[in-house]
Amino acid sequence: MTHTGRILSSVLAPALLFASPLFAVIQGDVDKGLSGWSEKIDHVVDVKPGGMLTLETDQGDIEVESWNSDQVRVVIEKSTDANNEAAARKLFAQYPVDISQNGEGVSITAEARGLNSDESLVISTRIYVPRKYSVDVETGGGGISVEDLQGDVTARTGGGGIKVGRIQDGSVDVRTGGGGIRIRKIQGGNGSAVTGGGGIDVGDVTGDLEVRTSGGGISVGEVGGDLIVDTAGGGIGIKDCGGSVTVETGGGGITIADATGPVRAETGGGGIKINDIDGKVVAETGGGGIGIRSAGPIEASTGGGGIDIEDARGYIEASTGGGGIEAELSIADPNIDTHIDLSTGGGDITLVIPGNLQATVDAEIRLDRPKKSYEIESDFDLEIEGGRNADELTATGDINGGGDLIRLRTTNSNIRIERR
Repeated sequence: MTHTGRILSSVLAPALLFASPLFAVIQGDVDKGLSGWSEKIDHVVDVKPGGMLTLETDQGDIEVESWNSDQVRVVIEKSTDANNEAAARKLFAQYPVDISQNGEGVSITAEARGLNSDESLVISTRIYVPRKYSVDVETGGGGISVEDLQGDVTARTGGGGIKVGRIQDGSVDVRTGGGGIRIRKIQGGNGSAVTGGGGIDVGDVTGDLEVRTSGGGISVGEVGGDLIVDTAGGGIGIKDCGGSVTVETGGGGITIADATGPVRAETGGGGIKINDIDGKVVAETGGGGIGIRSAGPIEASTGGGGIDIEDARGYIEASTGGGGIEAELSIADPNIDTHIDLSTGGGDITLVIPGNLQATVDAEIRLDRPKKSYEIESDFDLEIEGGRNADELTATGDINGGGDLIRLRTTNSNIRIERR
């Protein structure tokens, strides 16, 4: 173990080296610069690849870089605008840097002891670790950056952005009290990203992924496992997920493409677009249009807005407070539940079904404008009753001998049932 700083505490006796961790309180040289006084600590520890770096500091940015060396290099700079060298040294002494080493790796603690709130001290930390190394870092406030490495990454900050590079053979768990989060790639592990406020951008992840923000947009690349996405407000964009997908936003649009598991999408207000899902889809919005293609079964509801469903491969349940509904069922397998329930407070309904589907139809238009003309049209033989001077217009009957129920409801609008 070598270092450029001075070791204040004595190194443990050789007989104790394997029973206790190596421990040192490190100081650097104090210099006067244009902007004030600084103390730079530059300390190197010999390690084995595959270990763990643990760092805890109560302030300042943290940067972790990987390099082609079996060493951990610690570079910490303390800065102050104190009036003189004596005052600067006193401040620096109140922010000691403790470094210890054991069989698991290297542990660093840098925390203020006895500093007054009106005393100015700025801390910046840069750590170099072997490429195959795990890191667990925490700062009370400041940004965190972790470059490409092979191992697990855990990062915490009370406030500040977090950036993580390409991580191999490890999982990533990052949290910030407020600030954006970006993770380029996780290969061979899971991911978790949480921020009190800010956008989240995650690239491809081979395992499971969970991302949450109190406010901000979320963008996610390909995910090999299950995906959970939650934001108090902001848009969400997702593509290519190998497991289940659960997304929720307090307000903002949602776009999801290509998932092999079930999908659940909820927004307090905004449009939803979902394509190519090998499983059930549940989509809910407080207000906005919904478009779903190639999925099934499907449940969709909006407080107000149109609903467009294409190539449904299971039952369809769709409702809107006001807006048209267009739905297409693409299968006619008697062994699969293909019931259909479409309801709108006001808007035309168009339903397209296979010609060989066995179904029982119950369609109704509620009429409170008797002088207006509305119609139920069908490519199948149905019994139509009511009309211009009635309170409702209905169509009932069995298709191909009857089967799962097709229930259609609208007000002062038209209904069309077409053969696919």
